[in-house]
Amino acid sequence: MLGFADTQYTWPSSIVGFAVAIFLVCLIALLRARRHEITSEELLARQQELTLDLVCTASFAGYFVQLNPAWKQVLGFELEELKTRPFVEFIHPDDVQESQAAVETQAATGQHLVDFQNRYRCADGSYRWLEWSSRPDVDAGLMYGVARDVTERKKAEDIVARHQVLLEETVAQRTAELEEARWETLRCLALAAEYRDDQTYEHTQRVGRTAALLGERLGLDPDWCELIRHAAPLHDVGKLGMPDSILLKPGKLTPEELEIVRGHAAAGARILSGSGSALLQLAEEIAGTHHEWWDGNGYPARLAGEEIPLSGRIAAVADVFDALTHERPYKAAWSVEDAVEEMRRLSGVQFDPAIIEAFDELDHFEIAGQASTRPVTYLRAVG
Repeated sequence: MLGFADTQYTWPSSIVGFAVAIFLVCLIALLRARRHEITSEELLARQQELTLDLVCTASFAGYFVQLNPAWKQVLGFELEELKTRPFVEFIHPDDVQESQAAVETQAATGQHLVDFQNRYRCADGSYRWLEWSSRPDVDAGLMYGVARDVTERKKAEDIVARHQVLLEETVAQRTAELEEARWETLRCLALAAEYRDDQTYEHTQRVGRTAALLGERLGLDPDWCELIRHAAPLHDVGKLGMPDSILLKPGKLTPEELEIVRGHAAAGARILSGSGSALLQLAEEIAGTHHEWWDGNGYPARLAGEEIPLSGRIAAVADVFDALTHERPYKAAWSVEDAVEEMRRLSGVQFDPAIIEAFDELDHFEIAGQASTRPVTYLRAVG
């Protein structure tokens, strides 16, 4: 019994001790939790203090409410000065309107802003580029933003952009020089084909100019008209393979000689074939078809009507008119009036009637390279 009595007397002490232990454990846990909470807040504050990003809270009214120290480090202004003046006063004048629009959009829609850039003035008068991300709290009328100084990146981008522009200008200049060299080479090639039977050495250029004018009167694409201006002068490049005894013969050609002359069209097409250049492809087409007749009695393929490429039909009109109005070893020059009448007579026979109509709208004396001896009313009214 004594042992039982002893046990009864010590039991309450055990309960009290157990309760005290639980209390102490809970207290310690609570203190640790409180300590952790304080540490997290301090850590967050410390992060904002040390970060290089510019952290802020701003009102929709246009003032900063809170700023972290990075603002002073980047811009050089005291934080209080930044907070007491409207923030638009620090924005570059060229960026104010866009910046205000961004704030108004956030206030009206509650949309987040990402990667928005503007320039902020520094205390020394210079400007720094800031790249923004912000989240609006419409109910509170506040914006929570983080900006990053991207000035050095913008400078690098500007340098790259300037180099890109310079590179493009250099490439464009070199391309233009190469293009001009190509045109010059083609002009020389065309002249080499014509110099023996054209005393003026200008037949090829007149044909190109007239072909372009005809294209314009027909309402064709301006780029195509410019292309035919350079391609048409190569129409007789096949003459490079003809002997002088035939090309410069003053009298009538024999049937055999005439067949050799007619071979220059196909020969010219072969010389110009196989190129990836749009110019040389058009020149090949013209060389091979400018002696085809509208009624099918031309050469070398006896094409008729619209089977003949438009370029060949145009070059045919330009070539024949110029040949008629200029002296050649085998004939005297025709008058412009007689040449025009011959062109009209051959409309629907040798030439496409629609192109002859366009031809009648041109100044015939001008395209022949001669001074007009007749009044301007000689020309048919354009349109």
